Amino acid sequence: MIRVIIERVISEGKLDDYHALIRQAKNKASNSAGFLTGEIFHVKDNPNHVIVMSCWDSFDTWEVWAESEQRLDLLDAMRPLLESDEKVTVLESSNIKS
Repeated sequence: MIRVIIERVISEGKLDDYHALIRQAKNKASNSAGFLTGEIFHVKDNPNHVIVMSCWDSFDTWEVWAESEQRLDLLDAMRPLLESDEKVTVLESSNIKS
């Protein structure tokens, strides 16, 4: 299992447009093989700084979604709303035993 963290900074006045697109993205991702859960957060003191956290059964299933035409089309629609490119971090479980 992996977790994917996507950070985006939304341009001033574009948050409502972004919310509409991110809802579409979450709905489409949830129908993708390997998607387990997803949540959307705003940084407490900066609502335009958005963190999307999703959980996938494997890196391979995430990669299929990440490179899918559906996600790339949504990302193209989001780009004009963003102050900068999104930052994606993939986390995998550690094998450390207690």
